[in-house]
Amino acid sequence: MVDIDLIVKQLRENGHEVEDVHMVPPNAGEYNLIVDGEGVNLDEARIILEHDAAKT
Repeated sequence: MVDIDLIVKQLRENGHEVEDVHMVPPNAGEYNLIVDGEGVNLDEARIILEHDAAKT
């Protein structure tokens, strides 16, 4: 199960603007987020967090 609240919290703590989070029907468990004005899925959000972690 995905902890979407934790992902959003980490993105925001890393300075990203998260405007919208919504579950994508009919793919139960799949989410789309608006991060820094761009639509991303969970895999893309993970990549953003990995890049942020590599900077530190």
